Amino acid sequence: MLKKLFVFVIAVIVIAAAAAVMIIRHIKPAEDLDLSYQEISIAGKIADIAKNRKLEVQVSEQDLNNLVKKQLAAHRTLPNGVRIEGAKLTLQGSNLVADVNVRWQDIVPVGAQLLFTLAWDPPNVVIRHQNTMIKGLLLPKDWLQLAPIELSIEDHLPLLIGVRDVRFEEKAVLIQLKALR
Repeated sequence: MLKKLFVFVIAVIVIAAAAAVMIIRHIKPAEDLDLSYQEISIAGKIADIAKNRKLEVQVSEQDLNNLVKKQLAAHRTLPNGVRIEGAKLTLQGSNLVADVNVRWQDIVPVGAQLLFTLAWDPPNVVIRHQNTMIKGLLLPKDWLQLAPIELSIEDHLPLLIGVRDVRFEEKAVLIQLKALR
């Protein structure tokens, strides 16, 4: 009787370990991502204004990628023992899809997809986390909910220029500027 119980316990442990390994292999990140970013060249954007003779600046998907990665790098640690290790962002109009590599409890690597919405709330562009998916499975919001990220556009502009409006296009953000008195 004791021998059967011992064999049963060993079998359960082996099955549980195999299931854990399969789950970890399934949720691991599909590609290596990092949080490296480049500072946006404000002088280049202002040169575009002079060249086009319009008071508007187009922020590309790559520029937005750099801005958000800079914010994520400054706030790597998330609730519930989650740490961001890398991200790749894709702009889809007023939605921002972030493929991220995170590490749970500093042990388990996880590839996730976060959906954010973008909104113009003067004087900031506000990026709000909507949901998180891991391999197509939607996580409950109470497991991982990120605080809104606020990007101040006017901090990057010269003193005599302000923001009139912000429009979200498919692969870029169009910032309409105004001259301040």
